[in-house]
Amino acid sequence: MMLLQVIVSPQEIRRVTLQDVPSSVDELCTVLRNTLGLRGNFILQFEDPDFGNELYNLTVIKDLSMERATLNVLFTSSEVASDSTLDTASLGSPTSCDSVEWPDPFVIPAFSHDVEFQLRAANDAYAKDGTVMVISKGVKSEILDRLADIISKITAYPSKDHHENIAKALVAKHPCLREPGSGKGWYCWVFSLRFKMGNYRQRLMAAGCPEVLVNKRKRGEGCCKPVKKSKKGEIYYLPEPPDGQTADKSEKDRETMLLQVQKRDPDSQLLDELMIATFSHRRQEIISDESLISEVMDRWNCTVLSKTSNPLPTQYCIQFLYFAKR
Repeated sequence: MMLLQVIVSPQEIRRVTLQDVPSSVDELCTVLRNTLGLRGNFILQFEDPDFGNELYNLTVIKDLSMERATLNVLFTSSEVASDSTLDTASLGSPTSCDSVEWPDPFVIPAFSHDVEFQLRAANDAYAKDGTVMVISKGVKSEILDRLADIISKITAYPSKDHHENIAKALVAKHPCLREPGSGKGWYCWVFSLRFKMGNYRQRLMAAGCPEVLVNKRKRGEGCCKPVKKSKKGEIYYLPEPPDGQTADKSEKDRETMLLQVQKRDPDSQLLDELMIATFSHRRQEIISDESLISEVMDRWNCTVLSKTSNPLPTQYCIQFLYFAKR
């Protein structure tokens, strides 16, 4: 067992207990990404006691103490995401902290202490004589709740492949959970995960999660135009704004960007940062407010897109202007 103090930011310092020591730094990153819901690219730094606890990049897992260690998460860069359709395009690029790539492999998190104790005993029995575990309602509920919480931090709408990926990983880590008489041994877990995620989205919607709310099919809500039922791959992406990024601040940032692009040598780094910070606000205008293309063009001048260090493709801008004139 390994005990970690993980410093995500000065305001967020987390305690993580790992039942098994990861075999590599990449595996450790995956475990922390799933456990803490970390988003985007990052590297890990550790406090080296040989040099007065100075921070050094973690390159090999053996540099860490096997009992307890302090890690610092250093986010490296933001990634650009783009779409070919207007209803999913954002006129800008989300940062990697707004979306998470599906981890490969998916690392099954640790469950509560009592469930882990039962699973450990059941795994021993399975290894001895192949006896599968008789899963109680409480244990199954704990497993599904924990998995749903981890999944929702990656995406609220996992695909069929994602469900299968998780079910395979769950049975691989805890073979006692295999289904007797099933060829694959994990197929019923796929259905359980699908139903659990459906119920979990209801909880997210009740909590006010904007991405789930905007994907809810409206029925008879006054004269509002109902949102069409999403087809596969047509989920309206509406991330939450960064901490402290209010609507008023986004509006001031928009005005700052318009002033920057009027300069002969605009600050590309500042424009990138402001485009990232206002991404959620632009999505709100496009998806929830259903703004016209002409209104979006007036408010978010297209010249901003060409001044950033990650400009949109020329063909995209041509098509955007073409449809705006129709």
